[in-house]
Amino acid sequence: MRAFLLAVFSLMFISGPVFADGHSLARSGVIKFHTGWKCEYPTTAGSDDKVVGAAICQGYTFSSDGSAALHEGLAGCYGAFNVEGNVVGQCSWSDADGDNLYTLFDGNAFTNIGTNNITGGTGKYAGMTGSGPWVCKGVATGESMCNQSLTYEIK
Repeated sequence: MRAFLLAVFSLMFISGPVFADGHSLARSGVIKFHTGWKCEYPTTAGSDDKVVGAAICQGYTFSSDGSAALHEGLAGCYGAFNVEGNVVGQCSWSDADGDNLYTLFDGNAFTNIGTNNITGGTGKYAGMTGSGPWVCKGVATGESMCNQSLTYEIK
């Protein structure tokens, strides 16, 4: 009996934290994921040859490293850009469990690179902070694919 209890307690500490929903996520780490997007870019011409526009993107997210984090979930990003290509906005990410992660993003639409900053989450992402890069390709066509990673900590 003593050996059995020792084995059970050992497994509890080796497997990492387990949340009430039965899924675990380390207290810190890196989430690597990619997203396929369909985007619209309505624009408005301003004075002095200035243009401003919106980015309205919806897609589907998959884990890039085999983890359950941000795997098989919906994604939506909404932002604004200017003629220089500077873009800012907000995203909502989910996974197959229905948990959500929220980020603010910034970057450049011409280079298709930028940063996501975690602002909150639900379920396994609750209390999460951190940030990480995004890199996209195919943006001009309205359909794109982005690779992202988030270095995070759960407090």
